Amino acid sequence: MDLLDLLTQTRFGGRIFRPSQQLLGSLEQLERRQVRSSLLPPRTKGTTPPATDMATDDNPELDTPQAPPNNATNPILSIPADIFRCVADYLERADALRLKLVCRGLSQSKLIDEVIFKYPIQFEDVREMRMKDWYYKSSGRERWEAFCASVNDGNRRFISKLAMGHFSTIDDFKWISDNLPNLTSLDISNIKDFVWTPAEIWTWSELLQACPTLFSRLQELEVCNWSDFSAHSRVEYNYSYSDYQFKSKFRLSRRRDMSSVPSTILPACTQLKTLGVRGCSRHITWNEWEIHQRVCVFVDALVTHGPSTLTTLRLHDMSPFLSLLVSENAKLRKLCKIELNLCTWMQEHRDSFRSYNYPFLTHRMIPGTQHREEEGDFDTGDQGVGHSLCNMFKELHTASQESHIKLIPTESLRDVILHPFHFVSIHRPTHRHVEHPDYSVDEEMQSALKWMATTCGFKPIFAWDSLCCDVFPDNIDHATTKPKADIISGLKAFFETLRQLGIPVRLTIGKIGDRMMSCSNSGLDSSVYFSDYKHHVGEGAGRKQVLAASQARFNLSNIAHLVDELIIQYSLDMPGVAGWGKSNRQLSKGELALVARELKGWRKFWARYALRLTALKKLTLLIPREIFEAWSLSKQLAQLLGHESWQVLELDVVSRRIEPSVIDSFLLGRYLHKRHPRMKFLKRAFYRQNEDPLQLNAALMTEDMLNEENTFAEDGEELADLPKEEVNRFWSAGRRPEKRPLQYSDMPPTKRPRIE
Repeated sequence: MDLLDLLTQTRFGGRIFRPSQQLLGSLEQLERRQVRSSLLPPRTKGTTPPATDMATDDNPELDTPQAPPNNATNPILSIPADIFRCVADYLERADALRLKLVCRGLSQSKLIDEVIFKYPIQFEDVREMRMKDWYYKSSGRERWEAFCASVNDGNRRFISKLAMGHFSTIDDFKWISDNLPNLTSLDISNIKDFVWTPAEIWTWSELLQACPTLFSRLQELEVCNWSDFSAHSRVEYNYSYSDYQFKSKFRLSRRRDMSSVPSTILPACTQLKTLGVRGCSRHITWNEWEIHQRVCVFVDALVTHGPSTLTTLRLHDMSPFLSLLVSENAKLRKLCKIELNLCTWMQEHRDSFRSYNYPFLTHRMIPGTQHREEEGDFDTGDQGVGHSLCNMFKELHTASQESHIKLIPTESLRDVILHPFHFVSIHRPTHRHVEHPDYSVDEEMQSALKWMATTCGFKPIFAWDSLCCDVFPDNIDHATTKPKADIISGLKAFFETLRQLGIPVRLTIGKIGDRMMSCSNSGLDSSVYFSDYKHHVGEGAGRKQVLAASQARFNLSNIAHLVDELIIQYSLDMPGVAGWGKSNRQLSKGELALVARELKGWRKFWARYALRLTALKKLTLLIPREIFEAWSLSKQLAQLLGHESWQVLELDVVSRRIEPSVIDSFLLGRYLHKRHPRMKFLKRAFYRQNEDPLQLNAALMTEDMLNEENTFAEDGEELADLPKEEVNRFWSAGRRPEKRPLQYSDMPPTKRPRIE
C-alpha cells in the first residue's frame, strides 16, 4: 500500500485523518523520486552528526518503541506521533527504507528501523534460489553476511521473523539462536529434504541438536509440505556441463538418519501456536497413490507429532479432502483455526482452464475408464477430491459446518479473478465428459456462495475476454462446445443467482496483472480488441471465406442489465512495443490504422451495450488518451453517464517499464530493458452510490439484437458523432482549447521579432 493512500484513507478512533495540502505535496514529491536501493539496512562506515530537526535522543516520541504521548508531533510530516506509529505498522519494508533514506527527520528514527528489521529477509527473497545465486550473486550468501553485519545491539530486538534459504548451514542457525533473542517466527519452507550437491549436508536431527533453544521459543513456524515429495525432489541447481554426468551421485537426503520435520522439529516446538505449510505451486493430476501420499501422510503426521499448543494451521497450498483434514485435526484440542490460501489456489485453477480442453480439473475417476481390479483396490473418489471450483466451494462450506474449527482465508477474495466458465458447463456430455449440474439452482451451491461472501468477502471479477469475439463460441475450438444460446443462458442464470445472494456482478475486459486470460482461446490479439473476423459468403461452389470488420459482438446483450461493475483496460504496450530499442516513439502508419480501428470498434460497442447497462454502478478505465477522448463523441455513452449521481476519480497511471511475458523473454533477449509504452494512458473511475436502476431511453430489443446478429452501417445514425455542445461533463474539462494564431504578446521578449 502506498504511503499517500494510507495516510489519506486510514481511520483512527472512528474519524478519518485528513492531512494538510503541504503534507500531500511532500508525499507526492517523495513518490516521484522513486529512490532505488537495496532492501537491506544501510551500512555506513562512519557516524553522521544529527541535524537539529532530526529524530534523535531528544525526540523520544520517535526513537523509543513505546507508545508516544498524544501531544507529540512528527517533525517532518507534522502529524501526531501516535498516528504516525499506526501508519508505520502498515508500511512495507521497501517503503520504510525509502522514508529512512529520503526524509531527513526519519534518518535515525528507531520506529522506522523497527519496521525495516521486523521481517528483514522474507520468503520471496530466498524462494527457489539456485546454487550459483547463493554462492556467487549479491542476493544470496553475500546478502546474508551483510544482514548479519548490520545487526547490532540497537536493532537486534526488532527482528521477530526471518526466512532461511535452502543452502543455509547449521552455523547460520546457531548465529540466529545466539544473536536474535526476540525471534519468535521462522520460515524454513524453502529448505527441501533432498539436495543435489557434492558437499556434506546436515540432517534435521543434527540441526535440532545444534540449536535446541531456537525451536523451543518459536511461536510461528513455516515449513515445506513433508508429504509433497515432488517439491522436495525438484532440481533447482545449476552445474557446469562437465559436472552434469556426476549429478546423480550428489543426491543427498536430510532424512538419511530417519529424521524429518514432523517427527523431529515439531515436537521440539513446545510453544508453537501457528504452523504454516507450503507446497509446490503447480497443477497436479491426482491418482489414488498420490491422494494417499499427499493427504493421509500429511494428516497422520500432523495429528501424531503436532504440538499440543498449536492453535492455527496455515495452508498455503490448497488441500483436498478438507472434511477429512478438519475432522482428523479436531483431535488437536487447541486447534481452532485453519487458514487457507484460497486466492492463490483460485488463480491456479483459473490458469489451468486455459491449459486444458476440459473446463474443470478432472480430479476424480470417470466411470468406464478404470480397470475392474483397480476399482477393487481403491474407492471411486466421488467425494472430497474437489474436481471443480464449485465442488471446492461446497466442500469448504461443508467442512466449516461439521467442526468447531474455523476456515479462514489468508487474504481477501474481493478482487480474485475467475473465469465465468468455471460455474457453467460449456460442453455437451460425451462418454468421457459427464454433464455437470446447474449450479445456479443448486441450493447447496447457493449456501456455499453465501458463506463465501460473508466469511471470505467473495466478490470475484469475471474475465470476459473469451467471449469478446464476433464468432464465439467457435474461438474456443472444441468439438463438444454447446451452442452459443445455451452458454449465454447459463451465464445469465448464474449472474442472477449472484445478485440474489448480494454478490455484485463484476466483469473485466482486458488484462489484469498478467496475460494469462488473454492467451490461447480468448479471441483477442495481444493489445487490441476489435480485430477483423472470418466468415463465409456465397453458396455452393462460390462459397468463400473473407475478412469482415468487427461488429463489437461481446455477448453482453442478454446480461448487460445485470452488470454492476465494468473494467476496461489495455495493455501498456498498445498498439505495440517501441521497435527494438529505437528512441522514436511516434506511431507508424500501420499502428495508426490499428488505433483507428479500435476507435470504430468502441463506437459500435457503446452503441450496442451502453443503454443496456442500467444496473452499472462503477466503470473503471485504463486506456490510451486518444481512445478516451474519442469516447466523448458517443451519444450512447454520454446518456449512460448523464445522470447527476455519477462522479469520477482521476487516478495517476504509474509509469513503469513493460514487464515481458515468458515468450517475450526468449525472443527479445537483451532488448527487454528498452520496452516502454508508446501511447499516453489515462486512468478513470466513474462511480455512483445510487442503487436505483438507471432510466435510459433504450430501444426495444429485437431477436437479432439479442442474438447480436445485427450489423452497424459506417454512416448510420447510431454511430454519428455527438454535437460538441452536448458532450458529457466528464470530458468538458479534458477537451483541448482550439488553437489560435500565435500573437506578438505571447512571445517571450528574447524571441520577439524586431519591428523596424
